[in-house]
Amino acid sequence: MIKKHYPYIIFIIILIMFYILYSIIEYKYKEYKINSHIEYISNLNKNIQKQIKIAEDLISYKKSKAYKNKILKQDLGYKNKWEKVLTLINEDKYNKYVKKSTAEIINETTPKKTKEDLTYWMTNYQKWIYFLFKKDIR
Repeated sequence: MIKKHYPYIIFIIILIMFYILYSIIEYKYKEYKINSHIEYISNLNKNIQKQIKIAEDLISYKKSKAYKNKILKQDLGYKNKWEKVLTLINEDKYNKYVKKSTAEIINETTPKKTKEDLTYWMTNYQKWIYFLFKKDIR
């Protein structure tokens, strides 16, 4: 009688093994998802704590007297009684207010020879001929 049911018993045992294997794999997969989510949230929490620390430092700096003094000096031009003001500007602003020599002005106003300047003195007819046939008929 056992020999007759032997293939069925083996089949049932194999099914039970597959079910147990499936249960183990499913459990490990859920555990992996939970652990990865916990790790993601802990990293996010660390980043948020760093940003909060930076924001707190910035707020404490902006509440300080040094920052208020700096803003008053920078925007409104205030200075303390014992301070001397030294203003540094870049070269572009300096050149804007410095008088240029006549040679520099002449060099700036003279047109440079380029292909676009070649057509500047042409009539419309001459320009069309030049653009269509690349011939200069001046």
